[in-house]
Amino acid sequence: MLRKVVERVRRFRRSEGFKHSLATPIRFSLHARQRLNRDIFAIEIRETSGFFSVMQMVLFVLVHCEEKRLTPRISARGGLYGDSEGKIDWFAALFESVRPSMGATLPRRVRTSIVRDLEQLGFRRRYEAGLRLQSASELFRSYYRPAASVRNEVASACARLNISASTLGVHFRGTDKKFEALTLPWVDFCRLVEQVLALNPHLTNIFVSSDEQAFIDFFCEWPFNRPIGVAPARLLAKGDTAVHFSGYPGLQIGREALVSSLLLSNCGHLVKTPSYLSAWSKIFNPDLPVTLAMPPRPDAFWFPDSQIWLAQEQAMGGKAA
Repeated sequence: MLRKVVERVRRFRRSEGFKHSLATPIRFSLHARQRLNRDIFAIEIRETSGFFSVMQMVLFVLVHCEEKRLTPRISARGGLYGDSEGKIDWFAALFESVRPSMGATLPRRVRTSIVRDLEQLGFRRRYEAGLRLQSASELFRSYYRPAASVRNEVASACARLNISASTLGVHFRGTDKKFEALTLPWVDFCRLVEQVLALNPHLTNIFVSSDEQAFIDFFCEWPFNRPIGVAPARLLAKGDTAVHFSGYPGLQIGREALVSSLLLSNCGHLVKTPSYLSAWSKIFNPDLPVTLAMPPRPDAFWFPDSQIWLAQEQAMGGKAA
């Protein structure tokens, strides 16, 4: 009984309504400050959540800037992925602008607002329902791409692990994700992978990524009759504690998450559980076919997985996997 009460309280504190109400004063102050910048929207992200939760924030900022015809100035310091003193802009360390004008020095003062949570921007309620996979991918890639060092690391890993259009990418997100998605037994997930392989005979090898070593060990023992490569991530979850809360060096956590997502995006097909990390593989490569094993929970039915699931239902005549 106590466990059920604790879980309900935890879900309420995770709910968007609670977070949105709590962040109202900060949100009003932030937007008032940014209006003083006229044609610039400048934020510094210091969020303490998953790496791709931060990327969601970046995407929403870009949607806002496109709608309001603003120039984004986005940085990210401290938090889970930067240094404790906030000196390193870890977003700039991992991504580079594809628009030279974005990096130009401004002749006037620009006021930068610190953002610690997506609800402090208020953009999810405003823009979430209108997001679509293809347009979101085009928007993000029109502003940013992974830094050259990241791209080189991904290219080297693809060559070493034989990742190509004939590779089935697999991503299983465990640990605390049970609060945001239905759970699926490992056996059932492996059987779904078997089904996808049977329907796609051109997929001749498998690449698997997960935050749970126990799942990786189980998966590699399953008789898929295909060579299996494992993501080169060295930082994994500790028990039920997610990777980004396990005390690893911040910039290394973020880089490994980004590299894993990009490696999955280079596969010919992706089978996954709900997760921002692997959902962003579809943003990096909008042509990637994706099979989502189960939907996110109704109270966490967020983009991109929400659109991946709806597209999958539509393709199957309203009957998702």
